[in-house]
Amino acid sequence: MTFKHYAKSIRLGLSALAIAVSAQSAFAASAWQINPLGSGLAGASSVSAINVGGVGFVQLLPNGIDSPLFTFIETGVYRALNADGSGPFGANDLTVTYSVSGTGNFLDASALHLNTGSINLYADPNFDFGTSTATYGADNGTKVASFDIFSGYVADTGLVTVNANGVAGSILSGYLFNAEGADLATLSNVQLQLSIFNRPIWPVDSMQVSEIICGMAGYTGSGCNGTPFIPTSLAFAVQDGGSVTISAVPEPETLTLLLAGLGLIGVVGRRRQKDAC
Repeated sequence: MTFKHYAKSIRLGLSALAIAVSAQSAFAASAWQINPLGSGLAGASSVSAINVGGVGFVQLLPNGIDSPLFTFIETGVYRALNADGSGPFGANDLTVTYSVSGTGNFLDASALHLNTGSINLYADPNFDFGTSTATYGADNGTKVASFDIFSGYVADTGLVTVNANGVAGSILSGYLFNAEGADLATLSNVQLQLSIFNRPIWPVDSMQVSEIICGMAGYTGSGCNGTPFIPTSLAFAVQDGGSVTISAVPEPETLTLLLAGLGLIGVVGRRRQKDAC
């Protein structure tokens, strides 16, 4: 069996990005708040998750003819959706652009690892997602936040989890808040966690070919060289959806003080019980 056949099977386990921004699991917030207009906490909505949906393009790059190893690159866009997925979320169009890369093994789907990449969140008063404005109408709004991907993996179910850190100074005030109402622009160590499934799609509409495959991904194969786009086992379009949550992870020093405080409370409590006896 050729590596292209392995590629055809492994692509079903590749996930593009539907966003989840959260703390590490031990500190994940059950709710967060978002104001698509950026006008502050008073106009923010408390949510546990926001639906997202979008499209992307995946390229697998074999390390050599006789090697089962490969690198991959995926680029794409998302739009935040309302609770039933029937339309945009909020008074501004919340959109996302992303690019992620990693490594894998054609013989072992579980060996897929995401190593680097970026995610950008935008708020746009013009609801033009899916058009030729800028890049698919996804990056022509106000950039609300940027995140750098640092790791990711694939579960046995095919669910991909991606972890990213907020870029220092990139989060605009007035848009994102934790459950207690603190503006994430004032907090450090904001982390992003992405979890999604996707599915290869065919046929692909001309807008996705021109904007995502040829433009954003910089692909030079079919569809971008004067011929119709034809997917292969090593280059294919995807459609996906997911959800998003956001919060800040306590700094190690803060966590240490918190745990020390809890320990002190326990000591004081036991001392009081002993004195009472």
